[in-house]
Amino acid sequence: MAVVLYGYIGKLLIDLIKQLSKKETSIKELKFFFITLAVLCAGGYFFIGVIDAKEQMISGLREIKAVDNYDLFSFDGFFSYFQDLTLTYLNSLYYSVVVMATLGDSKIVAEDGFSRIIIAFEVGAALSLTIFKIGEYYSERSSAEIMETERRILSEVQKINSSYTFDSEAGFWERTFMKLTIKSSRSRKARG
Repeated sequence: MAVVLYGYIGKLLIDLIKQLSKKETSIKELKFFFITLAVLCAGGYFFIGVIDAKEQMISGLREIKAVDNYDLFSFDGFFSYFQDLTLTYLNSLYYSVVVMATLGDSKIVAEDGFSRIIIAFEVGAALSLTIFKIGEYYSERSSAEIMETERRILSEVQKINSSYTFDSEAGFWERTFMKLTIKSSRSRKARG
């Protein structure tokens, strides 16, 4: 059952990465990616925390005691086991978010290569998407705002001087050349 869940979350993560590579990706999809990444990696840490009784892979994560310490046939024993299992998952989720934020935690330490691979994957995915996707999003947004401001300025100039025409599809250098040409022709007319 757990393998199917991890497989589904992994497939969801791959589909989400494909979606994020498209140009029209929104910030909402990026937030969903971070949540999915945190849950997926927390599942990996939780799996390590459950199977690693001696805490040789990740120390400080495990809250579960040996099965002999629980009376699983009584309500109190089962509840205590479930509570420790839940605390181990919450520790895993906490560690996943802390790792994704690249803060780290001195109480929970990755001691094994496999857990370090999960950490490297999580940090790499989170940082690369933060840097590239959010940067791309705000860059496109500011470019659109600049183009809108430039269009408004040019329309105001056209209102003042109706002989000035501009092509909104023209590039910056082409518009600048047109402005200089118009300016120089006016100064020639004024001289003579």
